[in-house]
Amino acid sequence: MTSRSKIGFWATFSAFFIWGVSPIYFKFLPPITALEVSFHRAIWASLFVGILLLATRRFAEVKVLLSNPKVLGFLAITSLMVAFNWFVFAWAAMNEHIAQASLGYFINPLVNVLLGFVFLQERLNSLRWIAIALAALGVANQVILVGEVPWLALSLALTFGIYGLLRKTVQAEAGPGLFIETLMLSPFLLIGVFWLETSGQGHFTGSGLLAPALLVFGGLLTAVPLFLFAFGARRLDLATVGLVQYLAPSLQFLFAIWYGEAFTVQSIITFVLIWAGLALYSWDLIRKQDK
Repeated sequence: MTSRSKIGFWATFSAFFIWGVSPIYFKFLPPITALEVSFHRAIWASLFVGILLLATRRFAEVKVLLSNPKVLGFLAITSLMVAFNWFVFAWAAMNEHIAQASLGYFINPLVNVLLGFVFLQERLNSLRWIAIALAALGVANQVILVGEVPWLALSLALTFGIYGLLRKTVQAEAGPGLFIETLMLSPFLLIGVFWLETSGQGHFTGSGLLAPALLVFGGLLTAVPLFLFAFGARRLDLATVGLVQYLAPSLQFLFAIWYGEAFTVQSIITFVLIWAGLALYSWDLIRKQDK
């Protein structure tokens, strides 16, 4: 592994590690709603990303994107996708559904493959079809045996999958693109924060120092791993990135066990089917990389 690849690996590893241990942050929060956390998360992320872009002298990229109506249209849609994704994950982590959130991110790589086939005409070999079929069986198992559709997991997988698909088709780097996405959301979210504070439901003012500090920290928790991921992914091959990304949902799954979330036999079967699909997908990535 070259020095460039090593730096890329540790940056990517750090990004997924932060995402994997993020349930600690949500569990550590005082009694705050997921909606308020999501409002502040996007607002402060916009500020931190803007500061990072200024520090790295990349604000010229933002100006180029702002002058392109087509790109702005795509980023408006992706901003909604990522905002919904952030809210659902926050709600899951704060309401003892970390396991289902981790399931969503385990499914996500296979959703990406399927979206690539449908919208980008990317060809699938037999192994990838089997991997997708195993994931579908896992979801079907949840529906038939448990009697409920894993909406939370599916919404996380689909919103992040659609987000990735759109970001792949739009000419915008991770940092400048994220800044514009959060910037577009900020006016509406600031109105939401103002409403919460004036109605006595907010926790940013009049709640001591801990709650405001944690709400601001949520912005860093959003911005830093995204920058690390963008930095690392450009220096690694796709197979390595694909394998490292399983670190986040694996850690989230362990936290679900640690926090005592209930698991049934049917739930375990669902995870085993998903993991089997991921194992096939990962092996296919490695096999192609070695050729």
